[in-house]
Amino acid sequence: MKTVLANISNSFFVRNFLRSDASKILLENGNIHLVLLSPKNKIDYYRKEFPDKLISFDVLPDVRNSKIERFFKFLETASIHTKTSYMLTKSQYLRRTGLKRARALSYIDFFERYILWHLGRFHFWRSMIRRAYSFFKNDEFRKILDIYNPDLVFLPSMIYSEDYVLARAAKKKKIKTLGMTLSWDNFYSKTLLMVPPDQLIVHTDQIVEQAKKLGDFRGKIHVTGIPQYDIYFKRQNLMPRGEFFEKIGADSSKKLLLYAFSGKSGLNIEFSVLEILYRAIKDKKIKDDVQVLLRPYPRYDFPKEKFDELKEKYKFLIVQPVFHTGEGKGDWEFNEDAVELLANSLAHSDLVINMYSTFFIEAAIFDKPLVAIGFDGEKNFEYWNSAVRFFDWEHLAQIGKTNGIARAKNPDQLSEFINRCLSDPQWLGEGRRELVLQQCQFTDGKSGERLAKTILGAL
Repeated sequence: MKTVLANISNSFFVRNFLRSDASKILLENGNIHLVLLSPKNKIDYYRKEFPDKLISFDVLPDVRNSKIERFFKFLETASIHTKTSYMLTKSQYLRRTGLKRARALSYIDFFERYILWHLGRFHFWRSMIRRAYSFFKNDEFRKILDIYNPDLVFLPSMIYSEDYVLARAAKKKKIKTLGMTLSWDNFYSKTLLMVPPDQLIVHTDQIVEQAKKLGDFRGKIHVTGIPQYDIYFKRQNLMPRGEFFEKIGADSSKKLLLYAFSGKSGLNIEFSVLEILYRAIKDKKIKDDVQVLLRPYPRYDFPKEKFDELKEKYKFLIVQPVFHTGEGKGDWEFNEDAVELLANSLAHSDLVINMYSTFFIEAAIFDKPLVAIGFDGEKNFEYWNSAVRFFDWEHLAQIGKTNGIARAKNPDQLSEFINRCLSDPQWLGEGRRELVLQQCQFTDGKSGERLAKTILGAL
């Protein structure tokens, strides 16, 4: 029996791995014991969700909030020498300087980050940070490694302190490590690979180059595709359109516009855009008879009061996108119902509106017309906090080159592009297909299988 030990420090990993073919194929091997370290407040939930006798759960040590980890996370992210990293720092600085009480600290913080950003272009500086970080103790994970004595430590995100400290402990005990990047933007703004694993898993050849250039990775890299998208390519978990519409309270005689919130950076703009969209529908600027399904960003799911307010004010459809295991900030999960809701929302929408998230990729897999919000709603922010800036982030600039997304730069264009997409669903279709190949690489629905085989190979 071989033992693989991994962290569940991120709810996306549960969807991407435990609810994908990867874990199923791995456990079907029959010779694998999977040990998963979970936050204490979620361990009972995971045990109920994944009762397989070959899976064990234990408590994940809380290392992320230590002073040392916070200091090195600051050093790491500030030293990522990319356009995206600089833009995020500048945006944060300008938001903070708008608050008088935070102005002095904002000046100091920006100056420190600006210096570190410039230093980050040099290999010696990145290596020095990693070297300094490697000297710290790993007592929390050393005890766990002594108990389970794993044959392989699997690091499923490579951006959080839990993975770094575990990797440090594993390396000191000469245990093999296999890392995996979590998403398309990680090397542009979230990681320098503070503790390089022995082998690395990435989604595409593009990220291979990022790992080498920005993460200084020199080990073996495996390209697997994106496991959580397998069900999209295979069109799994889909119900008939009428049945789905009935489930969410939609009118089957109307076309469905899916508006997906992108995350924290654009939240102050998106509520203003909803008002514009509502008025465009009401004033018949959008010619077809349409209805809008709102999808909150999972990490910033709306409280019940916000749900009720949006339903009452706009008569938009809105369904909770995730399952909540508690009332804390991170107490959300993609359970089976949430995964099914997401797949059917994409499959049965007639058009998808988004600002800057991976929803562009997911909707393109279903060949849905895409409209991007490229203006500030009814507001007018300076560039660094405007919606205009998002497609200047490196990972979004890449998909922008495919010409598969209609980017609305004002309210009139939003209505115009919605009308064009609804009347001609294949408009920009070639660009969407290029977008999928660029960001997914594999379209065969076997990325989970490739991930499982990579883990078995590393053993």
